[in-house]
Amino acid sequence: MWTIANPGSGETHGILAEARIRSGKADALRTLLTTLTRAQAHAETTGWTAVSREAFVERLVALTPEIDLLIRGLDAQAKALETYALLLDEIQGDQRILEARRNAADTDLYDLQYGKTDSTLPNDTFVFIPSVDRNARREEAFEVVTARIAAIDVLWEELSQRRRAADAACVRDLASDQVLGATAWFGTTWAAGASVDDLIARLNTLSSTDLAVLIATDPELVKRLLTANPETVHERWEQLAQPAQLALIAGTPALLGSLNGLPARARVAANRLNVSTRIDEIDAESARLNAEIAGLDRTRARWEQSYARADEIAREHEVLEAERTYLQRTVDGKNQLYLYDRENARIVEMFGTPSSETRQRITYVPGTMSNMDMFYDGSLQGLPTLFVGWHPDTVAFVYKDGLFPGDSGGTRSGLAAGIVDANSAEFAQLSGPVLADFEAGLALDPLLTDATSTAIGHSWGLANITSAEVSGAQYHSVVSLSGAWMPKEWTPNPETNYTDFSYEDILQIAQGSGVVGGGNNPRFSDAFDYGAFYQGPEPTYTKDWQGAPILDFKVLMDNHNRVATDDVNNDDVLVDLEELIYG
Repeated sequence: MWTIANPGSGETHGILAEARIRSGKADALRTLLTTLTRAQAHAETTGWTAVSREAFVERLVALTPEIDLLIRGLDAQAKALETYALLLDEIQGDQRILEARRNAADTDLYDLQYGKTDSTLPNDTFVFIPSVDRNARREEAFEVVTARIAAIDVLWEELSQRRRAADAACVRDLASDQVLGATAWFGTTWAAGASVDDLIARLNTLSSTDLAVLIATDPELVKRLLTANPETVHERWEQLAQPAQLALIAGTPALLGSLNGLPARARVAANRLNVSTRIDEIDAESARLNAEIAGLDRTRARWEQSYARADEIAREHEVLEAERTYLQRTVDGKNQLYLYDRENARIVEMFGTPSSETRQRITYVPGTMSNMDMFYDGSLQGLPTLFVGWHPDTVAFVYKDGLFPGDSGGTRSGLAAGIVDANSAEFAQLSGPVLADFEAGLALDPLLTDATSTAIGHSWGLANITSAEVSGAQYHSVVSLSGAWMPKEWTPNPETNYTDFSYEDILQIAQGSGVVGGGNNPRFSDAFDYGAFYQGPEPTYTKDWQGAPILDFKVLMDNHNRVATDDVNNDDVLVDLEELIYG
């Protein structure tokens, strides 16, 4: 609090920090407006039903002008604070000047009063000056110093007046302080100490506008509310009123799209918004690459280097375009993403529509070398697409939540790295709890709770599934499609059916030697039912130059990959698998 004695009291950097906070909130709301526009377009042009589409669109349309008004209010507040900080800085500078002048005048007055300096005398101290003249000159000096002090006092009072005027202008310009409405409470110390239940109760009382503002300007609060285990996330989501659920989907799609415990439809709706942001990033990166290639030096001296980089850029463009095409299909409602986080190699694609008619739930976990690009080109989705097409009462998930074997050194690690990862107990121990959390979230979805659950693991995918069982996952059936191994800690669930379907393939040959999973493999376990190897279109043996039979490793590899596809040559496996799941 400033006083007349110190009209420049205050910290300009603190005021500017407050201005930056308001500018940041305005920017967050601008981002929210962009997200809301996308959400409205998505809801109006497709049939997603994660929540009431009509209510969603109605609220979004109403929110836009209100949030735009809030942005203008926050911008005005930021400008008012910046102006106030500038005026205060000027007052402080003038105060320092006046203080120096006042100190000098006070010193001169003191010296005159106590005779330390006789400014009335000429430089030549030998000149005789009558005492009458001396006194007159001293009196004149006193008057001059006193007048200086009086002038400084006038200017000092003007400083106080300027400070009052600056305060009044700032208060007037901050009259829009109510722009945050009922959300102001969430920034108090009371809110910091409140229970999550209390926070949710207050959240449910907010208007649609206040909800949008709070979510956009206080993302940490949302994380506090919803970052928890699947059971807690489900419980808190059910506590939230529908307007709060709608606002969260529109305001924090990346977070909502990754939370185990949320209904599948809500996550799919959130990820349609989430991938729109990624598309913008891809477009920006493509533009950067185009600018780089346009600026390459193609002189003779730099020819080889420039053209090598041009080839790299072409490959980068190809990768980006594949991702963008896939994500655009998601935005258009043709793909359903239950999870998408490119940076952390996380993706789960959903097939089918959860409903009260859903009877079967399938989790398909692909094997070694599975990466994000394989989702983009569709090479992992054939099997679940087939079963959902045959049986509309099925919802299937193609699962890849994090790095898979062969993915650990980047999205295109070599086969050698993949084989090491696929046979690593530590790798499976890390991935198992993640899949178990995923399954716990699905089991809590009201539209999927009563569905029969089947986990299908191809190759290393079985190691992931059985590691998830060690961490608490439960299934009605576990299917091994040439599954790799089970961890030594694993014990079969007596209520789960275990079955293996395999060709004679490269992995079966390796398992026969005991080098895969320490010999703990499906066809060496009493828990798994299995029949004879299926026969592929090509014989697994060929002949060497002397006519002796030798293994054809290409055929063995083809057989290993075929078992998890909708290839016509895999029909026998698909028919038996369908019979197992559907009876």
